[in-house]
Amino acid sequence: MAVSTEQATRSLAGFFEQSWERIITTRPPAVRAHLEAERRLAASLLGGYTGLVEVGCADGSLLRPVAPPDYLGIDLAEGAVAATRAAGGAAVRADVVDLGKLSLPGRPLVVGFPFNVFGDLPEPGRALDVVAATGADALVLTYDTSARAAAVRADYYRACGLEGDLVTDDEGVHFTAAPFTSSVYHRPVLTAWLAARGWRVTVRAYGAVGLAYHAER
Repeated sequence: MAVSTEQATRSLAGFFEQSWERIITTRPPAVRAHLEAERRLAASLLGGYTGLVEVGCADGSLLRPVAPPDYLGIDLAEGAVAATRAAGGAAVRADVVDLGKLSLPGRPLVVGFPFNVFGDLPEPGRALDVVAATGADALVLTYDTSARAAAVRADYYRACGLEGDLVTDDEGVHFTAAPFTSSVYHRPVLTAWLAARGWRVTVRAYGAVGLAYHAER
């Protein structure tokens, strides 16, 4: 019997509730360097915005430290939401596809996906449709699809205790340890998805293996 999107989302939410802290606090040196470079780049791009929605805010340590004044974190894990609130950030338990139902920060507004959160989404196209419908810009922070990036990711997943395989296809490089799947999409693929929804896309490299997709109206 096929698994419905709702069932898949519930399963993924349960996984993140149990695993978010281990995933976010397990940082081999290459991952720490990647995230430090990610925050530096994000700080340079977020200055022109009044509001930020951070998708997959975890404990509030990813983008909130460099966020504009009007910040909202969303996460599937209630524990992560509580941690972000404890760190001083506004946060709610929600899926990115719920954005249209939320009270969003002020404009100009950007929806940010830190630490390859975008690659963890089971329906990336649907998520982009929802973000586009809000009229906000988007900032997707991810890895490139090089062998070096794949090695960084594989080391990180092992450190997190996740057993799975990295598989490359025409869309990108995918890691699966059910029910968790994390994809890094090839640059032309992700650029085309963003452009198809009316954004102007600028891609910037950061750190050793990072790529940032800044999608603007």
